Amino acid sequence: MLGIEQVGNVVGLPNINRDGSLGISQWLVANGLPIDSFIDIGLIPNHLAGQILREADAAVFTNRCEGGTNLVAMESMACGIPTILSANTGHLDLIHSNNCYPLLSQRRVKPTAHFSGIEGWGESDVEEVVEALEQIYTNREEAKNRGLAAANFMLDWTWEKQVNRFLNVITL
Repeated sequence: MLGIEQVGNVVGLPNINRDGSLGISQWLVANGLPIDSFIDIGLIPNHLAGQILREADAAVFTNRCEGGTNLVAMESMACGIPTILSANTGHLDLIHSNNCYPLLSQRRVKPTAHFSGIEGWGESDVEEVVEALEQIYTNREEAKNRGLAAANFMLDWTWEKQVNRFLNVITL
């Protein structure tokens, strides 16, 4: 989470609680969110992810960078959830015609002492995120269609298919 505060959208970092968990709720409230405007589910076992994902109306991934393709974004897309993705690094693999809501405005990220190699990273625009959320809220049919397109797109991204693609590349 280092560097999250550099753009000015938030102040500070979450504290680490005595049990080792992150104090996300306290941090969000300290940054101005009403306590009843979010739910911190904490760490969950992977087998519960589907139950939690199916309760979502939208998934938002404003990640500055992904070292690979974002697995949680892939899971939300596979579930047919309207998904908002920053158009940078590993998310670019997932953004195709009308299968998500791409955040195209990506400002440069400033290098820091901890992250100096930032080529391809991007900082999403808050207004563009809000606009995408409003599109999902106001045009439910379009959101449903994009979610279905995402689920269909992800059918071609099974572990088996991806491993075979990888093996074909490295055995050439």
